[in-house]
Amino acid sequence: MWQKRFLKFSSIILVIIGLLLLFGKKSWFPNFYNPLFLGVIAVISPLLIYLPKFFLTKSSPKKRKLILEMRSVITFSLLVNFAGELGLFQLYKYGFEYDKFAHFIVSMLFAFILGEALSEWEQLSPGRILWLIFLVVFSSGILWEIFEATSDLLFKTQEWGVYGKHLAGDTYKDIAFNTLGAIAGIVVFMIPKGQREKISNKKSPLKKSDF
Repeated sequence: MWQKRFLKFSSIILVIIGLLLLFGKKSWFPNFYNPLFLGVIAVISPLLIYLPKFFLTKSSPKKRKLILEMRSVITFSLLVNFAGELGLFQLYKYGFEYDKFAHFIVSMLFAFILGEALSEWEQLSPGRILWLIFLVVFSSGILWEIFEATSDLLFKTQEWGVYGKHLAGDTYKDIAFNTLGAIAGIVVFMIPKGQREKISNKKSPLKKSDF
Protein backbone atom coordinates (compact mmCIF):
# COMPACT_ATOMS: atom_id res chain seq x y z
CA MET A 1 0.00 0.00 0.00
CA TRP A 2 1.37 3.41 -1.01
CA GLN A 3 0.66 4.95 2.40
CA LYS A 4 2.92 2.46 4.18
CA ARG A 5 5.70 3.14 1.68
CA PHE A 6 5.19 6.87 2.17
CA LEU A 7 5.46 6.51 5.96
CA LYS A 8 8.59 4.38 5.76
CA PHE A 9 10.32 6.59 3.19
CA SER A 10 9.46 9.78 5.09
CA SER A 11 10.75 8.37 8.38
CA ILE A 12 14.06 7.45 6.76
CA ILE A 13 14.37 10.90 5.16
CA LEU A 14 13.69 12.67 8.47
CA VAL A 15 16.30 10.59 10.30
CA ILE A 16 18.90 11.22 7.56
CA ILE A 17 18.19 14.98 7.68
CA GLY A 18 18.46 14.90 11.47
CA LEU A 19 21.80 13.10 11.44
CA LEU A 20 23.21 15.48 8.83
CA LEU A 21 22.16 18.45 10.93
CA LEU A 22 23.55 16.96 14.14
CA PHE A 23 26.90 15.76 12.80
CA GLY A 24 27.50 18.05 9.84
CA LYS A 25 29.74 21.10 10.03
CA LYS A 26 27.97 24.31 10.95
CA SER A 27 29.55 25.98 7.92
CA TRP A 28 27.50 23.67 5.67
CA PHE A 29 24.22 25.33 6.65
CA PRO A 30 22.66 28.79 6.13
CA ASN A 31 22.92 31.18 9.04
CA PHE A 32 19.18 30.96 9.79
CA TYR A 33 19.53 27.24 10.66
CA ASN A 34 19.81 25.97 14.22
CA PRO A 35 21.34 22.55 13.41
CA LEU A 36 21.20 21.11 16.94
CA PHE A 37 17.56 21.98 17.53
CA LEU A 38 16.40 20.97 14.04
CA GLY A 39 18.48 17.80 14.12
CA VAL A 40 17.00 16.57 17.40
CA ILE A 41 13.46 17.33 16.24
CA ALA A 42 14.04 15.53 12.92
CA VAL A 43 15.47 12.41 14.55
CA ILE A 44 12.61 12.04 17.04
CA SER A 45 9.88 12.94 14.52
CA PRO A 46 9.37 9.34 13.31
CA LEU A 47 8.25 8.47 16.85
CA LEU A 48 5.32 10.85 16.42
CA ILE A 49 4.34 9.04 13.22
CA TYR A 50 3.85 5.79 15.16
CA LEU A 51 1.91 7.22 18.13
CA PRO A 52 -1.61 6.51 16.77
CA LYS A 53 -0.63 2.90 16.15
CA PHE A 54 0.20 2.42 19.83
CA PHE A 55 -2.61 4.40 21.47
CA LEU A 56 -5.67 3.52 19.37
CA THR A 57 -7.44 0.18 19.14
CA LYS A 58 -7.27 -1.65 15.82
CA SER A 59 -10.35 -3.85 16.27
CA SER A 60 -11.69 -3.50 12.72
CA PRO A 61 -10.36 -2.97 9.16
CA LYS A 62 -11.97 0.48 9.13
CA LYS A 63 -10.11 1.52 12.28
CA ARG A 64 -6.82 0.14 10.95
CA LYS A 65 -7.29 2.11 7.74
CA LEU A 66 -8.10 5.27 9.70
CA ILE A 67 -4.99 4.87 11.88
CA LEU A 68 -2.93 4.64 8.69
CA GLU A 69 -4.57 7.83 7.43
CA MET A 70 -3.85 9.59 10.74
CA ARG A 71 -0.21 8.57 10.55
CA SER A 72 -0.07 9.87 6.98
CA VAL A 73 -1.48 13.24 8.09
CA ILE A 74 1.12 13.48 10.87
CA THR A 75 3.90 12.59 8.42
CA PHE A 76 2.76 15.07 5.78
CA SER A 77 2.49 17.80 8.42
CA LEU A 78 6.02 17.09 9.66
CA LEU A 79 7.36 17.25 6.11
CA VAL A 80 5.53 20.53 5.42
CA ASN A 81 7.05 22.05 8.56
CA PHE A 82 10.55 20.75 7.87
CA ALA A 83 10.43 22.00 4.29
CA GLY A 84 9.77 25.41 5.81
CA GLU A 85 12.53 25.13 8.39
CA LEU A 86 15.00 24.07 5.70
CA GLY A 87 14.31 27.11 3.56
CA LEU A 88 10.75 27.57 2.32
CA PHE A 89 9.90 29.92 5.20
CA GLN A 90 12.36 32.29 3.51
CA LEU A 91 9.85 32.77 0.68
CA TYR A 92 8.28 35.57 2.72
CA LYS A 93 11.08 37.74 1.30
CA TYR A 94 9.54 37.24 -2.14
CA GLY A 95 5.92 37.83 -1.17
CA PHE A 96 4.75 34.28 -0.39
CA GLU A 97 4.25 33.49 3.29
CA TYR A 98 4.84 29.74 3.29
CA ASP A 99 4.47 29.80 7.07
CA LYS A 100 0.82 30.83 6.75
CA PHE A 101 0.21 28.17 4.10
CA ALA A 102 1.67 25.58 6.50
CA HIS A 103 -0.55 26.75 9.37
CA PHE A 104 -3.63 26.57 7.17
CA ILE A 105 -3.02 23.19 5.50
CA VAL A 106 -1.86 21.43 8.68
CA SER A 107 -4.84 22.73 10.69
CA MET A 108 -7.23 21.70 7.92
CA LEU A 109 -5.84 18.16 7.74
CA PHE A 110 -5.83 17.71 11.51
CA ALA A 111 -9.39 19.03 11.81
CA PHE A 112 -10.59 16.58 9.17
CA ILE A 113 -8.78 13.52 10.51
CA LEU A 114 -9.76 14.36 14.10
CA GLY A 115 -13.40 14.43 13.03
CA GLU A 116 -13.00 11.03 11.39
CA ALA A 117 -11.33 9.63 14.53
CA LEU A 118 -13.95 11.00 16.93
CA SER A 119 -16.72 9.59 14.76
CA GLU A 120 -15.11 6.15 14.76
CA TRP A 121 -13.87 5.83 18.36
CA GLU A 122 -16.29 7.99 20.35
CA GLN A 123 -20.08 7.91 20.61
CA LEU A 124 -20.72 11.64 20.39
CA SER A 125 -23.40 13.78 18.82
CA PRO A 126 -22.47 15.51 15.52
CA GLY A 127 -22.67 18.94 17.15
CA ARG A 128 -20.35 17.96 19.97
CA ILE A 129 -17.86 16.47 17.50
CA LEU A 130 -17.72 19.73 15.54
CA TRP A 131 -17.12 21.80 18.67
CA LEU A 132 -14.44 19.38 19.88
CA ILE A 133 -12.66 19.51 16.52
CA PHE A 134 -12.55 23.29 16.55
CA LEU A 135 -11.55 23.51 20.22
CA VAL A 136 -8.73 20.94 19.91
CA VAL A 137 -7.27 22.36 16.68
CA PHE A 138 -7.56 25.98 17.86
CA SER A 139 -5.98 25.12 21.25
CA SER A 140 -3.21 23.17 19.52
CA GLY A 141 -2.39 26.26 17.46
CA ILE A 142 -2.07 28.34 20.64
CA LEU A 143 0.12 25.67 22.25
CA TRP A 144 2.34 25.63 19.15
CA GLU A 145 2.91 29.38 19.47
CA ILE A 146 3.84 28.85 23.14
CA PHE A 147 6.20 26.03 22.11
CA GLU A 148 7.93 28.33 19.60
CA ALA A 149 8.35 31.08 22.20
CA THR A 150 9.65 28.57 24.76
CA SER A 151 12.13 27.03 22.32
CA ASP A 152 13.49 30.50 21.58
CA LEU A 153 14.13 31.04 25.28
CA LEU A 154 15.57 27.60 26.03
CA PHE A 155 17.45 26.75 22.83
CA LYS A 156 18.21 30.27 21.53
CA THR A 157 16.30 29.53 18.32
CA GLN A 158 14.28 32.04 16.29
CA GLU A 159 11.09 30.05 15.79
CA TRP A 160 8.61 32.56 17.17
CA GLY A 161 7.42 35.28 14.80
CA VAL A 162 9.36 35.86 11.59
CA TYR A 163 12.77 34.55 12.64
CA GLY A 164 12.42 36.30 15.99
CA LYS A 165 10.87 39.52 14.62
CA HIS A 166 7.30 40.90 14.33
CA LEU A 167 6.24 38.64 17.20
CA ALA A 168 2.76 39.98 17.97
CA GLY A 169 1.63 40.58 14.37
CA ASP A 170 2.91 37.23 13.11
CA THR A 171 1.36 35.36 16.05
CA TYR A 172 -2.07 36.88 15.35
CA LYS A 173 -1.79 35.92 11.68
CA ASP A 174 -0.72 32.37 12.57
CA ILE A 175 -3.75 31.99 14.84
CA ALA A 176 -6.02 33.39 12.12
CA PHE A 177 -4.74 30.90 9.54
CA ASN A 178 -5.00 28.06 12.08
CA THR A 179 -8.64 29.05 12.61
CA LEU A 180 -9.37 29.22 8.88
CA GLY A 181 -7.72 25.82 8.42
CA ALA A 182 -9.81 24.31 11.22
CA ILE A 183 -13.00 25.67 9.65
CA ALA A 184 -11.99 24.32 6.22
CA GLY A 185 -11.26 20.89 7.72
CA ILE A 186 -14.64 20.86 9.46
CA VAL A 187 -16.39 21.76 6.19
CA VAL A 188 -14.66 18.89 4.38
CA PHE A 189 -15.47 16.52 7.25
CA MET A 190 -19.16 17.50 7.07
CA ILE A 191 -19.38 16.45 3.40
CA PRO A 192 -20.93 12.96 3.36
CA LYS A 193 -18.28 10.30 2.81
CA GLY A 194 -19.99 8.98 -0.32
CA GLN A 195 -19.85 12.40 -1.95
CA ARG A 196 -16.17 12.83 -0.97
CA GLU A 197 -15.35 9.52 -2.63
CA LYS A 198 -17.19 10.56 -5.79
CA ILE A 199 -15.27 13.84 -5.92
CA SER A 200 -11.99 12.01 -5.33
CA ASN A 201 -12.75 9.47 -8.07
CA LYS A 202 -13.60 12.22 -10.55
CA LYS A 203 -10.31 13.99 -9.86
CA SER A 204 -8.21 10.85 -10.13
CA PRO A 205 -8.86 8.31 -12.90
CA LEU A 206 -6.40 5.86 -11.28
CA LYS A 207 -7.77 2.64 -9.85
CA LYS A 208 -6.43 0.42 -7.10
CA SER A 209 -5.30 -2.04 -9.73
CA ASP A 210 -2.95 0.61 -11.07
CA PHE A 211 -0.86 0.27 -7.91
